[in-house]
Amino acid sequence: MRRLAVRVTAALALVSAVAVAPQAASAGGAAPPFSWSACTEPLLIGFDCATYEVPLDHDKPRGATTTIALSRRPAGDPANKIGTIFVNPGGPGGAGRSMVRAAARIVSPEVLARFDLIGFDPRGIGGSDPIQCFGTDAEAEALYARMTGVPITREQIASTLAANREYTAACEDNIGPLLTHMSTLNVAKDLDLLRQGAGDGRLTYIGYSYGTLIGATYANLFPKRVRAVILDGNVDPDQRTNHRLANKFERAGGFEIALDGFLAECDKAGAACALSGNARGKFDRLRDRLREGPVEIPGLGTITLDALTGFTGQTLYNMASFPDAAQQIQEVYDLVFGDPAALRTAGVRLPSAPPARGWLTDDAYSYTSNDASFAVNCADAPLPRNPALYPGFAAAFEKAHPTFGRAEAFSEVGCATWPKITEAYDGPWNRRTAATILVVNPTYDPATRLDFAVRMTRQLGNARLLTLDGFGHTSNYSACVTGWYTRYLIDGDLPPKGTRCAQDRVPFPAV
Repeated sequence: MRRLAVRVTAALALVSAVAVAPQAASAGGAAPPFSWSACTEPLLIGFDCATYEVPLDHDKPRGATTTIALSRRPAGDPANKIGTIFVNPGGPGGAGRSMVRAAARIVSPEVLARFDLIGFDPRGIGGSDPIQCFGTDAEAEALYARMTGVPITREQIASTLAANREYTAACEDNIGPLLTHMSTLNVAKDLDLLRQGAGDGRLTYIGYSYGTLIGATYANLFPKRVRAVILDGNVDPDQRTNHRLANKFERAGGFEIALDGFLAECDKAGAACALSGNARGKFDRLRDRLREGPVEIPGLGTITLDALTGFTGQTLYNMASFPDAAQQIQEVYDLVFGDPAALRTAGVRLPSAPPARGWLTDDAYSYTSNDASFAVNCADAPLPRNPALYPGFAAAFEKAHPTFGRAEAFSEVGCATWPKITEAYDGPWNRRTAATILVVNPTYDPATRLDFAVRMTRQLGNARLLTLDGFGHTSNYSACVTGWYTRYLIDGDLPPKGTRCAQDRVPFPAV
């Protein structure tokens, strides 16, 4: 099993770079075209790369700028090219340039023949003047070590709250001018300038997870400029931007729904799932035991509630991981409750507790750091400003959602002491777009539950929902969904109302 760690690259500047560039794109005038050249970064060899200057503050289009880094996979059939598809992996904090390498998993060959595919790192992320709160890995790790992802004891709670206060102070001291301009509102305005830089009259876009908020914001800022927008793995835009605490509560519930489905499918699968035979009962017993305190396993180390919660949360993102995860949870169960055979033969263990920041993220893509995640979320969504309230929230969350509630309640406690930001978009969400938006969501998506997609569809002024009956975060393993992607992107065709797709694999294949 993997440990998800927040790594801070010391070689990057502490203060986000800004510059004054008269040629920068701005909403007030014609945006210059991209200037592409061959990528030189090892992971992007074979693709085109560019950088693009956008206003740091869109209300001051001739002022300071910040740089957006992009990558491109050119259309395979340029003579019949339709336009450009911009893609965003979510997060917030997800670097999008690497998505060109995964193009074949995003859209069909027919789509790749007719469109350039462009991945971009949103402002403050990856190659786009990345924001960071620390100067060295050691400095960051020392602070993260004082945080607990699922704090239970008074000592854990006090240490987590204190460390979060120090974290936000470090961010305020070190990030620089970009700190107050990281909202999704600005990302959506950047995206419109990128559309112009690509030479497209209207936007074609695919956004995953948090990327659906970017898409919904764009659609309501620039409704006449929508050509085709796919939102896959959806947030509830109104709740996320206006009622974030309630949103966090329901997000925890989404993980619980997905966990219920995972455990139920395990028991249905019988011998194909190592945890079968009252999978729900075994999981709950293990969780409740670890809530009482860590378990020391001679020769193997310590098993903690943080580790179990983080591992389970990440498992639910990808159905392909279900069989192996069930095997490992069963072996940990046997270890904790003293099965002598397991103690003799165990070859796997849960990882040590991951950092308090990083394991319960919006998506499974890799991050340059978690600082961008907080910078965006704290700018976008109002959360209570008194850290002393969060232990009470956690208790209420946990009562309703016993596996994920406490972790979700504490996961953005840093926003309680984050510098106040007034630059954000919180609606309206119902402006009628020039083209119908396609909303896609799995039924057992842990991070973006199906309820959110239903609300996204209702809130948008012109949208159609496509439901995937299955597991994992965002649509996956479904030729049916890919087919609708293709028809929609090329011809604007929409699935009939109420259309449901199936997955092409089962959670626990027969052994």
